[in-house]
Amino acid sequence: MRSDDFDQVKSLPLFARMTEQSLDNLLQGALLQQFPVGVHLIHEGDPPDFLHVLIDGLVEIFTEQDGVEWGISLLAPVSTFILAAVVGDQRYLNSARTLKESRILLIPAQGVRTILGREIAFAQTVTSELASAYRGAVKKLKGYVARSSVERLANWILSEAQSAASGKHLVLPFDRATLASHIGTTRENLSRNLAHLTEHGVRIRGREIIIDRRDLLEAFARPQRFIDDPNS
Repeated sequence: MRSDDFDQVKSLPLFARMTEQSLDNLLQGALLQQFPVGVHLIHEGDPPDFLHVLIDGLVEIFTEQDGVEWGISLLAPVSTFILAAVVGDQRYLNSARTLKESRILLIPAQGVRTILGREIAFAQTVTSELASAYRGAVKKLKGYVARSSVERLANWILSEAQSAASGKHLVLPFDRATLASHIGTTRENLSRNLAHLTEHGVRIRGREIIIDRRDLLEAFARPQRFIDDPNS
């Protein structure tokens, strides 16, 4: 790994509390690589060889059942995947691929497990990451059981708009089929849901989604703190 890459990696929250010696040991054999769009990074059922840390880009975690793909999560920087499989030395439950050109740090899995037993600060950070991932999974499950697909779509739009510069205009970084799989519906039903939301303050223009009346959209979506708030 180049020295400037090493300096950037050291600044990541996952490693911020580690001693320099432990970090040096952890990153022995690590690779920082650039991947184009559409690269399958891990495959469901394979044993974990590396801990992946997304530095730049966008990664989709998904599963395939009976020839149909379903989205599990969309990862933005800086994110690890799939940490639980690496820590437990168990096979991947999901697959992952890049949705945008991505820069990813690959850390040998055995090295991660070795450092976990020696470096308390790193173990505490990993525990926090696992807890956050668990809470995220519970929130998503609550959204599935308590909401219709159009309500999930409305809340997804509100959530994504918060990180947009204008707060009301976003452009899908992937196709509609990918979005449909991540809100638990079909592409055909997604089109109907998008059309329905035009009655609740939303305008659709290709991959662009514009919120003209946030008050109407929020009244329909009814966002909940313990489902939609990333800090809860």
